[in-house]
Amino acid sequence: MISVALHFKQSDTARLKADQEALKKEWQSGVSGYYALPDSQSALLGEIETFSRKTAGFDNIIVVGIGGSTLGAKAADRLLRHLPQRSNKKLIFLENGDPLDLCMAIETINLHRSFILIISKSGGTIETISIFKLLLSKLGKSEADTSCAEQFAFITDEGSPLDTLGQDNSISRFHLPKNVGGRFSVLSAVGLLPLRLVGYSAEKLLSGAKAVRDDFFKDDPLGIAAKADFIANSGKAVNALFAYSNSFEEFVKWYVQLWGESLGKLNNKKVRVGFTPVGLIGSVDQHSFLQLIMEGPLDKTVTFIKLLDFKRTISVPAISFKGLEKNDFVNNRPFDTLINSQADATLEALKSVGVPCDMITLGKLSESNVGALFMYYELLTSLVGAKLGVNTYDQPGVELGKQILEKNFK
Repeated sequence: MISVALHFKQSDTARLKADQEALKKEWQSGVSGYYALPDSQSALLGEIETFSRKTAGFDNIIVVGIGGSTLGAKAADRLLRHLPQRSNKKLIFLENGDPLDLCMAIETINLHRSFILIISKSGGTIETISIFKLLLSKLGKSEADTSCAEQFAFITDEGSPLDTLGQDNSISRFHLPKNVGGRFSVLSAVGLLPLRLVGYSAEKLLSGAKAVRDDFFKDDPLGIAAKADFIANSGKAVNALFAYSNSFEEFVKWYVQLWGESLGKLNNKKVRVGFTPVGLIGSVDQHSFLQLIMEGPLDKTVTFIKLLDFKRTISVPAISFKGLEKNDFVNNRPFDTLINSQADATLEALKSVGVPCDMITLGKLSESNVGALFMYYELLTSLVGAKLGVNTYDQPGVELGKQILEKNFK
């Protein structure tokens, strides 16, 4: 499982318990349905298992979507791709309408050997539908008719335009619960289906998430309520997630969307609130962003993520260079010891100058631990949103740009 060490002053227990109860009421009210995903999807799991056999003959799984439709699955695959159960199928994400990337993808991917998932909660996301049209045309099709049924599937809201298109043309469809927003949907069909198609266990992802959720509503051993309370009342403008493994590169992007789109709002008093999320990878960003945290404005909190078992061991060779003897103290030491020691040292350095920090430790990168980490951050986001007085689950601020885009194209 995962463990958390909080390096800041915590609020009184009664206050934190009240926050837990408030979140439980939110769950029971059905405002957001992600809470129920870990134990409400037995039927979906059966469908996914059956469907995975349909895609067995394809070399590639292409996921077309953007934002919450892709970031979670992309993060999980990056974290878990070392596992032996991972198949040799390529998992390819087509997200942005960047013509350079799209042309390169089309030139290098055998589309006829690819199964394609089109994911859009609304069923009308402009980037997703545009790329869908492009893939159809490259496959020699001028419309999404019944001939697409063997190579495409849709993941969308029931009754959406994409759902109707699939129904009319016998294309497989998987539905999101209406009360699960895109950025909270990684443990729904949005994430579970593509991840299962390349060999991961959907059941283990859900079981890890369930353990964190259940523990939170019992006695909160990970201190989620304490961390949310501190962040919401800290007066800090920025929260940085500093993960010490390249495997977290996509996870920190998922966190940036979850944190930014959920919390940057006008609250119930019409006041602009929120925290700017920054995703960092250690030790790389010790050589870039760390200087700003150490000696720039004290307007940041920092969360570190450390991995104990990398599953691969490799050590620094015992080679000494003239003039570089100061580096010899790491000779014969494993690289995992080096990178984790860098995480510990950086945390201590930040604490010494007054930057509030906490440390999340994962024993290993497993499906259950990844599911646990997703649920940890979703619960944390909901708690902070409730304390800020915002609707954590909408995103009204992004609609104006969409309206202007449509107007300018007409």
